[in-house]
Amino acid sequence: MFHLLLLKDVLCTILSKLPAKEAVRASVLSSDWRCAWTACPRLSFGADDVSKNVKGKPQRTKMFIDRVNAGLRKHNGRAVAQIEIKYIFESKLVDHLNNWIRFAMSAHTKNLAFDLAPPNNFPEYGDHYRFPSEQFTDNKSVSCLACLQLSFVRFEPPPTGFIGFPHLRKLHLHVVKTTRQDLESVLCSCVNLEWLSLLRCHLKDEMKVVRRPLCQLRYLKVVHCDITKIEFDAAKLSTFVYDGPYMPITLHHAAKLENAKFWFRRAVFQRCIASLLNGLPDVQKLTLQLGMQRLEVFYIVTTFKLWFSLCRVILQ
Repeated sequence: MFHLLLLKDVLCTILSKLPAKEAVRASVLSSDWRCAWTACPRLSFGADDVSKNVKGKPQRTKMFIDRVNAGLRKHNGRAVAQIEIKYIFESKLVDHLNNWIRFAMSAHTKNLAFDLAPPNNFPEYGDHYRFPSEQFTDNKSVSCLACLQLSFVRFEPPPTGFIGFPHLRKLHLHVVKTTRQDLESVLCSCVNLEWLSLLRCHLKDEMKVVRRPLCQLRYLKVVHCDITKIEFDAAKLSTFVYDGPYMPITLHHAAKLENAKFWFRRAVFQRCIASLLNGLPDVQKLTLQLGMQRLEVFYIVTTFKLWFSLCRVILQ
């Protein structure tokens, strides 16, 4: 009996490392492999799951949908630790994506990734997938969700009863279309969030989370986002990474901030230093890289007064 259990654990470990298509192929080797794949806790579906012999975009999309639906049906009623969907977004996927999220919640999924790609090389064009916030009104359905990765989606005003993601630990947003208010509503619902990354999310507005502080946040990364100001209240924040145009940055109660790394574009050296030291007074190690550096004589006196503060600044 012990040998059989050990064999099943080994098979599950092997299959968990394979894409869904390869796992399906392996399942035909024997009944042991077939049963092990059914119990596999990690599901990943992408464009590689579609045969290269299938020609035409509609046919390929249909095959992808069929592959995902077939894979999820085999796990119906079971717990699935991780679900990953990687595909080019198009409108015919909307209903299926909604159903796959519904399945993930019913399967008590811990890690959910919707890595959608824009239909062309210009992500600012085309309609993003609307994230179905209405599915997140039941605490039981989101009780297991700990890691969420979303790409090419849009947030809209959450419905009445939206509880968000109270158990979420890690959130990665890539090319997400949203407003300041809608993003704040989502982030304020993540009361246990420890890791937050935003890449190419264009708010064209301030990003503020002060009304309900992110008390557990330890890591914050903002890269190539169109944002006018960043203001966070995160008492446990230890690492902050920023890459983009210069903007005002204020972190309240960030007494535990150990490392802050900034890559500023179109910045004035003295203004950056003065602003950062005012906005991040408790930072222990500050790494600053400037693009198109400029100096202003007006700030020479100010820079001299800040000289002793710069002993904790590393300039690259």
